[in-house]
Amino acid sequence: MGGAVGAGISIASSDPTQSEEYRALEQDLEAAEDRVQTMSDRAREVQSAAQEAVDEAAQRRAELDERAAEVAAREQAVTAVEQQIAANSITNGIWTVGVDVEPGTYRVSQPLTGYCYWAIYRTGSNGDDIIENDGPEGGFPTVTLSAGQDFENSGCGTFVKQ
Repeated sequence: MGGAVGAGISIASSDPTQSEEYRALEQDLEAAEDRVQTMSDRAREVQSAAQEAVDEAAQRRAELDERAAEVAAREQAVTAVEQQIAANSITNGIWTVGVDVEPGTYRVSQPLTGYCYWAIYRTGSNGDDIIENDGPEGGFPTVTLSAGQDFENSGCGTFVKQ
């Protein structure tokens, strides 16, 4: 019985934490924990940078949406002005006053640099009933048009309502 007790003491007295193998494993564990901590820190940095990028993208998107709305509003305003100009302009051709163009006084937008012809006819006369006409070669021709008339513009440029 004494031999068994001595063997038990001998086994109990050997401390596995003092072995070279244990210390090597302990160092491996510490190194692995350091790598995990480094990776965890890096992951937080990447996550923070990604969130900053998402926030910046959202802010830029909001700015772009605001700019797009401003451009759309300006485009509407420009379109309205262009339509108003078109409604108050007479280019080459024959136009019926009160149908194609509004009655009023019109003047060419640019000075003439050569001969042109304009005429005011009684509507429905097929150009046979000339009320007034001219073939100016310069200046700023002006005409006053009333409903019930046709107006012919041939080479005078654009007449704009005054």
